Amino acid sequence: MDFQGWAGQCGVQAENGFYLAGDLVDGTEDYFAATNSGGSRGSRVLFVPGEMVLSANAIGGEYQGYIDGCLGFLSEKGYEKVYAQFVIFLKVLVEYEQGANSPYYPWMAALPRAWNTAVSMDVFCMNCLPPYLKYLCQKERKQYQAFKEALKKFDYLSPDTKRNEDVLRFAYNVVFTRAFPTPDGDYRLAPAADFFNHDFLDNVELTYDEFGNCEVYLKDDVQPGSALTLSYGDSTLESTNPSKLLAKYGFLSDENTPATYCKIFFKNPSEELKAIGYDPARMLFYKDGGISEEVWDVMLYSRLEKKRDQENVKNAFYQAHISGDQQTKMEIHTQFQEQTTKALLRHVEHIYIEVHELTVKMNTFDSSRHPRLPLLLRHHQMVLATFEKVKDNLERMLGYK
Repeated sequence: MDFQGWAGQCGVQAENGFYLAGDLVDGTEDYFAATNSGGSRGSRVLFVPGEMVLSANAIGGEYQGYIDGCLGFLSEKGYEKVYAQFVIFLKVLVEYEQGANSPYYPWMAALPRAWNTAVSMDVFCMNCLPPYLKYLCQKERKQYQAFKEALKKFDYLSPDTKRNEDVLRFAYNVVFTRAFPTPDGDYRLAPAADFFNHDFLDNVELTYDEFGNCEVYLKDDVQPGSALTLSYGDSTLESTNPSKLLAKYGFLSDENTPATYCKIFFKNPSEELKAIGYDPARMLFYKDGGISEEVWDVMLYSRLEKKRDQENVKNAFYQAHISGDQQTKMEIHTQFQEQTTKALLRHVEHIYIEVHELTVKMNTFDSSRHPRLPLLLRHHQMVLATFEKVKDNLERMLGYK
C-alpha cells in the first residue's frame, strides 16, 4: 500500500484540494504539501487522527522504566533539553527495525533518504563552511553523537541497528526536521502533516485539539496550485537565520526572508552582554544593508567591556539599556559612533573576504562528486550579497562614499 492510501485508511482527511507534489531540490527528491483548489482563510486542509501522531509525552510513558539509562546519559552530557526529541528518535528506530510489520511502514517508506543537514555532511562539506556555520554544524553533529551513545543503554534494539549509520542518521533527521514543539510542552510528529515546506511568510497553521488530533488550517486566502507552507524555527527570528536552517533542516531560507545573522560570535559572552541583546537570533543584517539595533548595542558594549578607562561609561550604558533610558543610550552611541562603525566595518570586511575565498576555492571542485556543493555555494553567495550591502551602508556612514 502506498503512503497516501495508507493515510486515508488511517483516517487522515485531506480537504480544500490538499495533495502532495514532488520536486527535485538540491539533488534530493522532495515531496511537499500543496492545494489544487485553493481555499479561504480559516479553512481546514488536513486532519490527522491523534492515534497516528508520535508524541514525546506518550512515547515517554510507553517506554517508562526502559530509557532511564539513556536519559541519565543525556543529562550527564548536558542534553536535558532534547529528551523529547530523543524519545521520538528511539520510537522511529523501533518502528524502522520492524520493517513492513510496523504500522508506520508506508509513511517511513515515503520519507527522504538523502539529506543536506549537518549530521549528513561529509568532511569535504565541513571544510567548505565559514566559522559560524561550521560551529552550528559541529554543535548539531556533537548532539547526534550523544544520541548514538545514549542509544547503547537501550536494550530493545538490535546491535545491527545501533551500528547502522544510515539508519541512525535517517531517524535523527526525521525527528529534527519533522517534529515540532506544542504549546502544552510536548513534542509531536504527525505523519502526513510533516510534508509542509518552510516559508518565512507561511500560509498554514498546525494545531492540536484536546484529543491530540492534528489539524492544519489556512492562515490566509490561498490560490489554486499554491504550495502550503509552515515557518520553521523556534522563533520568528530564528526562521530568518539561513545558517541555522541549513545546519538543522538542510535547506536555505527562501527569498522572503528579510535578514541573515551578522556572524558576530562570542564564545563566552558575559551575562551583561547577553542582557544587552547578544543572541544570534537577534543579531541581524538585513538584505537592504540595514543593521539591527542589537548589533549596534552589542558591538559598542563588547568594546566598552575591554576598556578599563571606560568602566563608568559601560555601566551607564548597561543601566540605560536595562531601565529603557533611550536618550542616555543614544548619547553614548553618538559619542562612540565612529569607533563602533569602524569596528563593525572591519568585521564585515573580514567575514566577506573569508567567505569569498572559500567560494573561490569551492568553485574549483566538481559538483558531480560533491552533490551538496551547489547548496553551500548558494549559502555563501547569499551571505556575500548581504554583507556587501551592509559594507556599502557602513562606508557611507563613515563618509567613505
